[in-house]
Amino acid sequence: MTEIKFMTEADGREFQMAHPKAARVIRDIEVWANRNEFDTVTFWRDPEDEHKLWVQLGEERLNYWIHDSTFTEGKHETVEMQMDYARGAQRRSAAGFGKFDK
Repeated sequence: MTEIKFMTEADGREFQMAHPKAARVIRDIEVWANRNEFDTVTFWRDPEDEHKLWVQLGEERLNYWIHDSTFTEGKHETVEMQMDYARGAQRRSAAGFGKFDK
């Protein structure tokens, strides 16, 4: 089973995404991650904008973020697409194109 974590970039501490609407989104991310063979998905809260959650797939932190409203507003219908975009960012990085992503 995939582990989904939420971390604060500023101090490296884990926090709980406890919003009631987040549970369905997190379940959908777990399904997506299992299907795509990721053991861990971590979301890092940006120290300068607390609404940005930077995505880490496995050991690789990406140049891709998801707005926290995805969780707080329960946007489960869009999260699979967002995670596919994150995986695309991972593939671009692995292919050496990450340096062009700003």
